[in-house]
Amino acid sequence: MSQVEGLEIRESKATYEPYSCARCRKLKKRCSKESPICVNCVKAGESCTYPGRAPRRSKRELELERRESSLGSNSDQKFKRSHSCDSQPLNALQDDHHHVTSYNFREQNESDCDRESGNSSESTSMLSMIPSTNEPFAAAVNQSAQVEHVKYPQGGLLLHEIHKQESVPIRASSLQIENVAAVFKGGRHTSMLDPDGKCKHVERPLYDKFIAAYFKHNHRSYPLLNKIEFLNKVSTIRDFKEMEGKYENTFIFELYMVMAIGCTTLQRAGILSKFEEDWSEHFAYLAMMKFCPVMHLQNVETIKCLLLLGIYSFFEPQGVSSWTISGIVMRLTIGLGLHRALTTRKIQSMSLTDVEMRYRAFWSFYSFERLVSTSLGRISAIDDDNISVPLPHALYAEESEDIEVTKMMISLRKMGGIIYKEVHSVGAGKRNLSADAKQEVIDSLRRQIDALYEQERDKIREANLITLPNKTNSCISFHTSDIWLAMRYAQLQIMLYRPSALIPKPSMESLSILGDFCLRALKHTYTLYKKKLQPLNWITLFRTLTICNTMLYCLCQWSIDLIECKIEIQQCVEILQHFGEKWVFAAKCADVFQTISNAILDISLSNGQVPNMDNLTRELFGASNEYQDILDENNVDISWGDSLV
Repeated sequence: MSQVEGLEIRESKATYEPYSCARCRKLKKRCSKESPICVNCVKAGESCTYPGRAPRRSKRELELERRESSLGSNSDQKFKRSHSCDSQPLNALQDDHHHVTSYNFREQNESDCDRESGNSSESTSMLSMIPSTNEPFAAAVNQSAQVEHVKYPQGGLLLHEIHKQESVPIRASSLQIENVAAVFKGGRHTSMLDPDGKCKHVERPLYDKFIAAYFKHNHRSYPLLNKIEFLNKVSTIRDFKEMEGKYENTFIFELYMVMAIGCTTLQRAGILSKFEEDWSEHFAYLAMMKFCPVMHLQNVETIKCLLLLGIYSFFEPQGVSSWTISGIVMRLTIGLGLHRALTTRKIQSMSLTDVEMRYRAFWSFYSFERLVSTSLGRISAIDDDNISVPLPHALYAEESEDIEVTKMMISLRKMGGIIYKEVHSVGAGKRNLSADAKQEVIDSLRRQIDALYEQERDKIREANLITLPNKTNSCISFHTSDIWLAMRYAQLQIMLYRPSALIPKPSMESLSILGDFCLRALKHTYTLYKKKLQPLNWITLFRTLTICNTMLYCLCQWSIDLIECKIEIQQCVEILQHFGEKWVFAAKCADVFQTISNAILDISLSNGQVPNMDNLTRELFGASNEYQDILDENNVDISWGDSLV
């Protein structure tokens, strides 16, 4: 007789218990309550006992049980978080083992993550501490470690967004991650993955070319990395796909961001193929896989990684991501006291290289933050009077030229901050000064700008004479270009003479000087653009628009040469149109300035007849209003509250 037939016969004769059997209660299954044995126990071949009704528990007993359960759950969650801090989310594994391997940076315990070194090898070594009752969990973590280097998250999400919760833990690192993720939209997609999820093969020379480009150009402005130590560590990499568990998360993030930035530098120089240009976003994608563990460290390495991310964010169509990142960078910098010089006792306990690299890191953070704030026409996060860190100096002869460039960049950033504080800040407008005293402020700053320009120009010319025979940076770096320095000089003069809180209505003499510097700045900008020495990022865009905005003001005041203005505006239109299809903001501004250029052409062909002059005035004010609307739509604050009339 079959088992089914036996069950049918027994079912007809069965009696039923009022409560479930012990086994069904334990497994939380629906019990048939048949006596002497239920259907579930028959199928499983297990004994079946009916303990009767469970005794009722008092409220105190229920509360104690709830607390014990809560404590046990928290302990389990902390254990899981300590092992997931450096793991990667997996596509298939997350579905099958979500209850044991869910990867959510928002749930990471800050104290646990701080104790981790950022190396996934430590997570693997911790497996030996897992009790035997947790063998399935250990197997899941091991499986994750084996396949995480070939599985990448899809769908345009950062890792911490894959299992997004409704709330964010109230701690610094989690809030900073949320802030950056909300504004920085890079590193979410890549076209460099094969159908099986593996990264496409890249020849080692291409990696080396991107890294070399970074150190030949970007490193000179931001010397935050120890070049020799970094390159020595890179030389130990045998396979870039097998770095997981062998190198720190911070190094992996820095390496991929260095290559992403180096790729953009070579792309600007026009020496990459179309296929090679796409690698920058892929490297950013790989770097962002380490973003959350790096942010939870909350140390100097965190700021370095943020700075590299900030440099890469220059190629976002707007400056909001760089502005947000620069704010976090400087607040962490101040919080760690990096803006203060080390004490003598502290210096004696550190190596000369460590002391110098700490100081270089600060000046890198400073230069980045000051560049972003002045480009947006906003106040800096730190005043120069609150800085006691000495300027960088060369540790060996071969880096002397690079450090000179670093010092020049710091000087230019400082000057921009001084002009803003003395001329454009709210405090400058509140100073009760006479007209002569205000003009003396302008004249004094003009002398400082002139002296700085002459000093740095002489250094550049001297360096170019020495290194001309074997010059290797000229094709990709603009830091040793006379034209680039002249452009920055003109931009500082525009910042000085344009309408400000100190002098809202400049004199006609000042406006004539202002108009002349606008023409010179646009001329140098166009020359650099044609030489492929002008990066097409939002810094260049906003600086160009600031010049154009100033030129509009001068045109409305009739304080600038029309013919020269028409030529430079047409060149400006060409630059704006070359930014690319994703730069919709630049394209709209290009249309406005094309309208102005056409109006200037009409008036120049009419020999200055009065009706045409009136038409030009109407065109200018119409274009100015449209231009201001475009700026407002894109949250760009590079104009003035005053009307142009």
